[in-house]
Amino acid sequence: MPLPKLSLQVLEAFEQVARSGSMQQAAQELGLSISSVSHHVARLENELGVVLLDRTSRPFSLTREGREALHHLMPGLQHIRRATSETVVSGLLGARSLRVGFVEDFENNLAPDLAVILAGRMPRAKLSIRNVLSHEAPDLLRRGELDLAIVSAQDGKPSDLPVLPLLKDPFVMLSPRDSLAAPEEMVGGRSGLPFLRFNPGHQIGRQIEAHLTRHRIALPERFTFDTVESIMAVVGSGGGWSIISALGHARGRRFAERIRLAPLPTTSLARRICLMTRGDFDRPTAQAIATLVRERIRHVVREPAILAHEWLESAFVVLEEEN
Repeated sequence: MPLPKLSLQVLEAFEQVARSGSMQQAAQELGLSISSVSHHVARLENELGVVLLDRTSRPFSLTREGREALHHLMPGLQHIRRATSETVVSGLLGARSLRVGFVEDFENNLAPDLAVILAGRMPRAKLSIRNVLSHEAPDLLRRGELDLAIVSAQDGKPSDLPVLPLLKDPFVMLSPRDSLAAPEEMVGGRSGLPFLRFNPGHQIGRQIEAHLTRHRIALPERFTFDTVESIMAVVGSGGGWSIISALGHARGRRFAERIRLAPLPTTSLARRICLMTRGDFDRPTAQAIATLVRERIRHVVREPAILAHEWLESAFVVLEEEN
């Protein structure tokens, strides 16, 4: 049987609609019109001779044939995206050395993957990968101690360095799984559990404190930590509650069974993870690396998080490059 003559964009359109259940959201993620996405999905259905989406439900649901098609298509698209971005990186990395900084939230998942890929594409070059604090990264790049950094953007501060967006990382509330206190009781200081803070010297700590201040929430200062693992360990033991990012929660998965995750009872809060480079760093190389990083974030971070917590779907979003 000959293969149907379909573009990758047709397959991606179906994949995005299947994931989101919405033509509109898929169109936004792909940078297409809603009518184009609808046309692509209809074309795939015509080529395959089956109905893939149940359009009578909102959000759209997959038919049995749709689930089967998605099961086979997703791994193939992931391999194509990874192969394309790795090939581009391979063709562009002619440097003798590459120094990369990561926020520690990626230490257990993204950093090892990227290290393997870059090491394989730079067999004769020096490769350095290290953890950095987001607020320290700009100065390290300006001084030439790093070539690129995957860090949290500094909110409200325009950067003099090239920046490529990667991820919208929402903040969430953590509490012990067996706690009966509602999120509103915790932020109101009525739960009997102490609030576990990030070190206010860290960018993430300052961002959370500023949010609490905007909402006139004043909580006693008893516990302060540098790492998300320490916070999650104490929360999991029943010793308090906290606010961390969804990305941080994904890093501390070994504590997840003892923790309840919930949206903030205030207005939403999120940070932006970006790829920041030296001012003279080759932009096509940075764009290729950003493409590779986004695909790995989707696969190893975002998809498992949404599978466990569906309400993160619209808030935990991979960001494409802004035009």
